[in-house]
Amino acid sequence: MSESLEPPSGDAATNSSLPLAPGVAGVVVLPGLALWRRRPLVAALLFATGVIAPAFALLAVVVQRDDLVGLFTRPTVLRGFALVAIAFITSRAVAVWLTSDHVLEADARRRLRTIGTSIVVLLAVPTTLVVVRMEQTRSVVQQVFQSSPTRGAVTAGTDVDPTGSQYRTVLMMGSDEGADRVGLRTDSMILAMVHQSTGHTVLVSVPRNLAKVHFPPGTAMAQRYPNGFTDLANAIYITVQNDAALRAAYSGSGMAPGIRALMEGLSYSLGVSIDDYVLVNSCAFVKVVDAIGGVTITLDKSLPMPSKLRCSNYRLPATIGPGPVFMDGTKALGYVRSRTADSDYYRMERQRILLQTIARSVGIGTLLKDFGSLADAVKSDVRTSMTVDEARSLLSQLQADHGTFQSIGLVPPIVTPGRPDYPALRRYIQDLRRRVAAGETVTVTTDGA
Repeated sequence: MSESLEPPSGDAATNSSLPLAPGVAGVVVLPGLALWRRRPLVAALLFATGVIAPAFALLAVVVQRDDLVGLFTRPTVLRGFALVAIAFITSRAVAVWLTSDHVLEADARRRLRTIGTSIVVLLAVPTTLVVVRMEQTRSVVQQVFQSSPTRGAVTAGTDVDPTGSQYRTVLMMGSDEGADRVGLRTDSMILAMVHQSTGHTVLVSVPRNLAKVHFPPGTAMAQRYPNGFTDLANAIYITVQNDAALRAAYSGSGMAPGIRALMEGLSYSLGVSIDDYVLVNSCAFVKVVDAIGGVTITLDKSLPMPSKLRCSNYRLPATIGPGPVFMDGTKALGYVRSRTADSDYYRMERQRILLQTIARSVGIGTLLKDFGSLADAVKSDVRTSMTVDEARSLLSQLQADHGTFQSIGLVPPIVTPGRPDYPALRRYIQDLRRRVAAGETVTVTTDGA
């Protein structure tokens, strides 16, 4: 039975000259097209929001298919895609009901509304999930990452760091908060140095027990500790955070006072400008590894595990390895926290190995499939001064291969953590940077490990 549109004049005698009412598929696929003659402005709006806008969004995805992570981590793009998705559904719902108003026969009108609405509802379910995911992503991006690329930078000066402008340096810190200690200590400190013109990258582990860290002249910490910090380097953060005067002195930088003091101390002592920081606590570490589905690392010998750790999900086995070992978040935390098998120096090496392994495991598939878990880990327990683009650039360097990525630890004979020779250490780091820029392989023979 054919379905005819209601004549604009209401005259039944002219009904036979009207076009047939469009099928449900036509109304849903091309919203507004059936209303073009009767309501051209409304029809144009429905077609633009329901067809043209989604087409442009799809085109953007196709054009940026090699950089989807970059596309879907821009807050304005995410909000735009969410609005397009909402318009995609809304335009079809409106088109179904407005078109049905012009159908004369009650059964045909009811059929168009019932079937059309059902199709729109079915389309709305996945679309709603997409919108929610995009809004989650936008919220995480805005909550975790910064908008200014210069926020958090600590410049050592060209007289101290002559190669500073050639490198982008990020201080990556792993913290351990728990009931057995007061506050947060940065037990893992790694300087990721990326040579900007070549992309050559080196990770430099800073010992948590580095002593007598010095601070720039005139700063509050330099005045409090003129002969160097009297505790270990991993206690700088909590010392500043727990002292009202120091906390006030380092406030106003847009970051936690303890982080600012630590960055200034390491920058001045090691003679390197630090552009950004990332702070991840142990809970986020476990969640991130679990979210990416775990990692596999080959151990050359059996490694004793610590007892049950804070944020771990179960009690660890006595040992792991040797050979390939699959690690979920809990086991990975035990892997980097183990201290009884060797020394802090080997522990630093395990941290660098796991960091690169995690970086290489994070791709667009992981972000799409496990975004909820990753977002939960990142938004709650990760702090950084980087923008999204800076974080993506660092991640790509950590994923690099082909001899462009190296890692070392500031261990004996490079430095004796309890009695560091900072002028010699500054010279070593500058020489290291020059060698990395030239593509040379850096090797270190560890003493006392």
